[in-house]
Amino acid sequence: MVSSRSTLAALAALLLPLASAVPCVQFDTAWNLYAFGGSSDVNLGANTTWGSPNAQTLTTSGRPPWTGNYTQCLLSQYNNAMYVFGADSSDVSKIYIYNFGAGSWSTQSTSSAPSTLGNSRSSSVLDHDTNVVFTLSGDTLYQLDMSSVTTTANASGLTWQAVENPSFSTSGYTVTAAQASNHINYFGVPGTAAGSADLFVVHYAYFQPTAQSYPTQNGGATFPDTAGQAFSIPDAANSVPYQMVFVPNDFSDSYVVTHWTNPSTYSSTDGAPFATSLINTTQILPAPSSKDTNAAYAASPYALAQIDSSGNIYYMTNPVGGDFTVQSGASWQKMSYSLSGAGSGSSSSSNSSTSAGASGSGSASKTASATKSGSSSSSAASASASKAAAGKAVRTDALGLAIGVVAVAVGAML
Repeated sequence: MVSSRSTLAALAALLLPLASAVPCVQFDTAWNLYAFGGSSDVNLGANTTWGSPNAQTLTTSGRPPWTGNYTQCLLSQYNNAMYVFGADSSDVSKIYIYNFGAGSWSTQSTSSAPSTLGNSRSSSVLDHDTNVVFTLSGDTLYQLDMSSVTTTANASGLTWQAVENPSFSTSGYTVTAAQASNHINYFGVPGTAAGSADLFVVHYAYFQPTAQSYPTQNGGATFPDTAGQAFSIPDAANSVPYQMVFVPNDFSDSYVVTHWTNPSTYSSTDGAPFATSLINTTQILPAPSSKDTNAAYAASPYALAQIDSSGNIYYMTNPVGGDFTVQSGASWQKMSYSLSGAGSGSSSSSNSSTSAGASGSGSASKTASATKSGSSSSSAASASASKAAAGKAVRTDALGLAIGVVAVAVGAML
């Protein structure tokens, strides 16, 4: 009996990481910070109030169940909306949309979704200009065109499409992706040199054959070739983001990577919105205080934010100046407020009403899709068509399987 109980205890222990959901943070376009995925979701206001935060509870009507382990909350800056991927572990095809302007949730149905939405909290990237989501899952890059959705789910549903295979091996790779200057950067690809990232060129829909080097300014250490978390810093003027933050799992530092290419002539440095000496370089900020590899991050033009798996929130105000250079003395601070119930998952309610008014304001969305152009168009379209059928959603409910194993073990003991 002791042996059986020990076995059951071991099996139950295996359930803990599977049953533990993760919270996230995101900003609206008025740059108020929100925290999601606890017992409730809250608006924490602008960074000038974080020293004494006054959390305003959001509606629970239609909110996600927050049961995913790799949930991502992505800001659609044109639309003042947030798209939530992987928040329902039982159905990865569901995309939850939070309309910051209206303070409301809706759920977008999709078809032909990949079996998983990647293997990290940096697997999906929302392209700023096209409102198309790109997700690297396994050895295939998928896309989901959200340009017809903007702030509220539509009834017709959306279809995932396979784009192509990356130019690098994904074997053993924990996806760590962020966007700058219309390029998706993949940090920590095994075998890629430290201080470099592999690129996917969104508007031409192809993987750059060679990695992009980002030397560190002022003789600082290059960022390591390891996985972590990556996220973009939005542009205050609602242009494409030009900078990304890479937080490697070794927490050596927070690396601010600046990337820019001329949209018309990619070999030209004319027209850069900052000093040409910053183009394709790295600057260094301190590592986050919470060394949680499954934490979530978000940025505004004026602040960085982190929420760890326990709901503790850390922030850094004014980390980067208007000239795109990091500010000396910038440091992470712990907020006195923490998100209760984070890490346990939560049930969505259909009847509760909001107790806080929505903030921010929406704006018109650009609706151009990420369709390939030029000579790459036909080959990429062919790749998309040939892989689309392979993208059918397959439920991989590890939690359900584990619960079944425990149930069998309990039955054997009785």
